[in-house]
Amino acid sequence: MKIHFYGSRGSIPSPLLLKNYRLKIKKILELYNQNREKGIDEFMKIIPFDLSHIYGGNTACTVIRDDEMPKDNHLIIDAGSGLRIFGNEFIGKNGSTFHIILSHFHWDHICGLPFFKPIYNPKNKVYFYSPFKDTLKNLRRQQHKAHFPMTFDNLPAEKEIIKLKENKVFNLLGFEIRPILLKHPGKCYAFILEGYNKKISYISDGEFTHDSIIDKEAFYKECFENSDAAIMDSQYHLIEFFNKFDWGHTSTNMVINLALDWQIKKLIMFHFDPDHSDEELIKILKEAKEQKDFLKKPPLEVFQAIEGTYIEV
Repeated sequence: MKIHFYGSRGSIPSPLLLKNYRLKIKKILELYNQNREKGIDEFMKIIPFDLSHIYGGNTACTVIRDDEMPKDNHLIIDAGSGLRIFGNEFIGKNGSTFHIILSHFHWDHICGLPFFKPIYNPKNKVYFYSPFKDTLKNLRRQQHKAHFPMTFDNLPAEKEIIKLKENKVFNLLGFEIRPILLKHPGKCYAFILEGYNKKISYISDGEFTHDSIIDKEAFYKECFENSDAAIMDSQYHLIEFFNKFDWGHTSTNMVINLALDWQIKKLIMFHFDPDHSDEELIKILKEAKEQKDFLKKPPLEVFQAIEGTYIEV
C-alpha cells in the first residue's frame, strides 16, 4: 500500500519563491565547485536533501493506492490545490471513478476541485463523502458565479454526495472507514481506514493539547492506536503554537507525544505552515526525531509528507 502526497501545505498554497530558488541554485553551484572532479550523475548523488528536494506548496490532497483495489477507482482524501496535480494524470483518459473524502470545507481542503480536470469529463464519476449535512451547499458556494465561471452543478462528470455518520464505519473500495470528530473551527473529521491488512489514520486539522483531549484521551487512543501510518497535522513548532491557541492545529512536539502514546508505526507529519521554508521543515523533522529518541518509547518512524512522493506501508 502506498500513500501519495499531491499537496501537504496548510492554510494557503505557497509556491517556492524566486529568491529561495536562486539561493538553492547558488548553494548547489558552490558545492559543485568543491567537487568538480565528479561527473554529473555522481555529483547528483551527493547533493544534500535540502538542495535536491522541495517540500512543495500545494495544499492538502492525499491519494491511497493498493494493487488489490478495484481497477479505475481512486481513493482521495481532501481536495486542496494538490488535487489539480493529481487530476492532470488523467488527461485524455475516460471511465474513471474518483472517491473524494472531505475532512471539512476550509478553502485549503477544497480549492483544487474547480481545477480537477477529470470532473469536466462526462465519462467519469466523482463521489464525495462527508459527515457534514451541508456538503452540497459548501461545494456550490465555492463555485458561485461570483467566484468561478463554472458552477458546481454544471460540472459534466457524474456526481454523487454520500452523507457519512460520525464514528460509524462505512465500506469503500475494500476499506472500513470511520469518521472521527476533531477540535477545529467549524469542525473537522479525521478518518481511520482499515483494509488490506493495514490501518491508516488521517488526522488533519485537529488541535490536540492537554486540555483539549483530557476528556477524550482514552477515546482517541482507542481510535488511532496501532496505526500502520498516521498522517497528522503538525503545522506549528512549539513556540508558534503558544501564540495560536484555538486556531485548530497541533505542534510537532505534541504530535510526537501522541504518536508514541498511540504506538503508531509510521508518523507522517503533514499540513505544513505556508511560511515554513524547506530549511525550517528539515530542522523541524530533525528536532522531532531527536525528541522521539530522547523519550525512548516504542519504535516509531517519523516522516514528513513531501509533495510528489509516496510512503509505503
